[in-house]
Amino acid sequence: MKLAILTLIAGVISIGSGLKANSGDTKLTVRLRPDGASYSLRGNIRLEIIRENTGASPLLVCRQWGWGVGRTEVHVLDSTGNEVHTDFMADELPPPPQPYDFVFLDRGDFVGTRLDEPAKDFVTKSGDYEVFVTYTSYLSESYAREAMKIPDKPFWSRERGAVESNRIKVHVTS
Repeated sequence: MKLAILTLIAGVISIGSGLKANSGDTKLTVRLRPDGASYSLRGNIRLEIIRENTGASPLLVCRQWGWGVGRTEVHVLDSTGNEVHTDFMADELPPPPQPYDFVFLDRGDFVGTRLDEPAKDFVTKSGDYEVFVTYTSYLSESYAREAMKIPDKPFWSRERGAVESNRIKVHVTS
């Protein structure tokens, strides 16, 4: 599942803790973990993006990420704090989910994906950048409950809003 959600370019990496979206005892955290300390503008950036249940109750999530605006978005900030924009646009509309596309996460359980995308999809020149991801479920509560017949358990739906990951520092060389 290659999607330039990988606005996460490279380098000297600094991992902080992810921000949590809370709803009672239901909490979801999104974390980024880089694959290397430096990336070349001519190569790919490789990151792991992880959704973890940090709440007290089991949490149902869809395995699919849904890359693009209003779903899973990779943000890249330059050294002055301005968002970097390139010609690349992640815009994946996942197929309708099947019952097997859902997974229960107990406290501490996680599900993730690995991104391996061209650095030029996220930055246009070498330099120091800050990268983070915002995740919003692409499924509404009503669709998941009525059409998918998911169990009556806490479900991370679109209505719960966006969750922002930790920010990592990356360095991109030419």
